[in-house]
Amino acid sequence: MNVAAARATLSVIAAASALGCARSVPTEPPAQVAPAALAAASASASAPSDASLPTDAAPSPAPSPSPRPLSARTDGAHELPLAPGRTVFYARPLESPESTAVAHPWRLVGHLHGICYPPSYSAGRWLGAAVDVGVLVTPTGNARCGDASLGPPSWEAPSWEELVTAMDADLERSVAKVEAKHPGSIRRGGAILTGFSRGAFAAPVIARMHPGRWPFLVLIEANAPVTVASLRKAGVRAVAWLAGEVGTELAGERTTDAELRAAGFPSRLFVMPRVAHLYPESMDELMHDAFEFVLSHEQDTTH
Repeated sequence: MNVAAARATLSVIAAASALGCARSVPTEPPAQVAPAALAAASASASAPSDASLPTDAAPSPAPSPSPRPLSARTDGAHELPLAPGRTVFYARPLESPESTAVAHPWRLVGHLHGICYPPSYSAGRWLGAAVDVGVLVTPTGNARCGDASLGPPSWEAPSWEELVTAMDADLERSVAKVEAKHPGSIRRGGAILTGFSRGAFAAPVIARMHPGRWPFLVLIEANAPVTVASLRKAGVRAVAWLAGEVGTELAGERTTDAELRAAGFPSRLFVMPRVAHLYPESMDELMHDAFEFVLSHEQDTTH
């Protein structure tokens, strides 16, 4: 991506980050930020037309929308204190008298956001898909964009400047805090670990640190270095990858996905249409399909 494209992309991140840092927690960050900035980023990057893209680079077919609105699916999003200046962003499936008796405990869906992308954007844009499969828990990073030497110093969006071991500890403390707030609501068996950008690079490392704890990975905008051997040793059963159609991670993710599939490991790449290091409007639907893919291997004992 050239300088103009990077600046266009950074501008939309700044806008989304500033909105996401408000005390009220939006379930869907404002969509109006995206179109103009995405158009500028795509134009500056001289994105190829659909006709010039390789066949396997075409966007994934549009998935079927969820039949229920978000308000009928989720309790949240909410925040809990994690540390000074940091919170836990979380959401649970909406309880009802008919469902409560059979709903608990819900599957854990852990998420690690990226550099300069707040949880309200990084996880909030696919909140519906998350609560359709379990309880979403996202710790806020230990730094701010200005502190992390990325973007203007005035940025206050969350970022990361700690080791993966500390990110892992933050995630576990976040899960414990949500469980303390809602006792008996979280099931660790069959947990899904997701990450965006920096968070996605950290996710496979965390899975290797705790074999069997995170059997399913959903990695967004990060060609994380993994092998069949490392995934199997970590107890990972399936991996889903998501990459922007005009971003920098697509080629690498496509290669890694192909290598895993050639070795017989359950892996699937989902292309986010017409975006670079951002989410498309269809992100909730894409994550729904990614979750469906990895969980289709829940009973698979061959890997």
